[in-house]
Amino acid sequence: MYVNLIWFRNDLRTLENPAVSAACQNNTFKVIAIYIATPNQWRSHHMAPKQAAFIYHNLISLKNELVHFDIKLYTHQSSTFLNAALYFIKFCLKHDVKNVFYNYEYMLNECERDNLVKKHLHRKKIFMYGFHGSMLLSPHVVKNKKNKTYQVYSPFKKCVLKHLKQLNLASPMLLKKNIKYKKMLTIRPFCYPMEEFDQTIFPIGEKRALYRLKIFCTNKIIRYGLHRNFPYLTSTSLLSPYLSIGVLSPIQCLKYILKKVPNVFSLSKKCTWLNEIIWREFYYYLIASYPILSKNQSIKKWTEKIPWKNNNIYLEAWKKGNTGFPIIDAGMRQLNTLGWMHNRLRMITASFLVKNLFIDWRLGHNYFMSKLIDGNFASNNGNWQWISSTGYNSTPYFRIFNPEIQSKKFDCLGKFILQYIPELKKIPISEIHNPHAWIIKNKVNFNYPAPIINYKLSRKNNLSVFIKTYNIHYK
Repeated sequence: MYVNLIWFRNDLRTLENPAVSAACQNNTFKVIAIYIATPNQWRSHHMAPKQAAFIYHNLISLKNELVHFDIKLYTHQSSTFLNAALYFIKFCLKHDVKNVFYNYEYMLNECERDNLVKKHLHRKKIFMYGFHGSMLLSPHVVKNKKNKTYQVYSPFKKCVLKHLKQLNLASPMLLKKNIKYKKMLTIRPFCYPMEEFDQTIFPIGEKRALYRLKIFCTNKIIRYGLHRNFPYLTSTSLLSPYLSIGVLSPIQCLKYILKKVPNVFSLSKKCTWLNEIIWREFYYYLIASYPILSKNQSIKKWTEKIPWKNNNIYLEAWKKGNTGFPIIDAGMRQLNTLGWMHNRLRMITASFLVKNLFIDWRLGHNYFMSKLIDGNFASNNGNWQWISSTGYNSTPYFRIFNPEIQSKKFDCLGKFILQYIPELKKIPISEIHNPHAWIIKNKVNFNYPAPIINYKLSRKNNLSVFIKTYNIHYK
């Protein structure tokens, strides 16, 4: 009997998975699946221990789901992508695989791995079929009128919406097989640090993820645009961890959006959350289009000449949430505790690191990846380059978030700050956004650090360096 193999990577789901559906189309083929962990590669990419644990638990859930479709999931650990590729080739030969079905990954190392496997399997007359199951659209479809890659978000979004209106959103069917396996394979823990996470916040498995998606779209999506910037509100979807490892797909998100907002594509009916999904698409699109991004290099070449200070004392204070700026510290402590941070706070803390502490954005990028349960290279890289003014469609270099103004605007009563900095509970609410001034005035001692920098001075000095570097480059 011919064998179809599903190669799972960042697509740990059975539903709305084009690779799974295609593999199960022919009832005359036996279907098996494999997932290969690459701990050393994860380490080089700074994967968070919480995310490793999240992948592991969802992998077990996937294995249990596949049993219902009579698909046996094999797992293996290889140190690197190269070793994984070599093992995968041997696995295909051992199990008489005829066809391999997989969803594309777009980073440079992943593409090189897939090309190596495809080249070797082709010689053995084993065929590989790839799908864009992690994106709304193929990155090759979204091009401007000159058939070039978009570099700015707004026209990209307009083009994406045009294609989405024409997209066939019929769900692919997963055909049930008749082959029965007597023994389920166990999944050994990864040879990689794994850190427990709050499963009440991030429950395991695609069924729970889909339920959360349904509840969010039913109860919160209409008010999302109004509430999403306030970290003390439970207004966000908390679905990013599932999208990052493919327990959910962006197509599933789009379908639920359309159920709640059927005319979402019309200009008169905007949906802020759909905009966030398309931003994710944009960063995937850039990663697929520009291999340089996979090397952690800045798109804007002049910014590579910026003389970052990279003060390690400042960096450590930022990491631990001890900068003396409450909204910054609360955000970083949320990251360190949950492995997740509210999006508004990601922007504020990143801006502070780069444009006030004047530390290279890549150090912040790597730290976020080392902590985030929803760590995703494309989105993380895109957001850091956006806030650092180094990438395409980035914020202008003169835009710098003022943490005190942001704090007063989005956490006016200090509810979020006090959740993560309880040592400030005796500070008057009116002073909580700049507690050090009140502490000095009232001559009291508090177990909270003084600001590590003068914000206004840091803004002035660092902005002048950006301007000088820019002018030198374009002389």
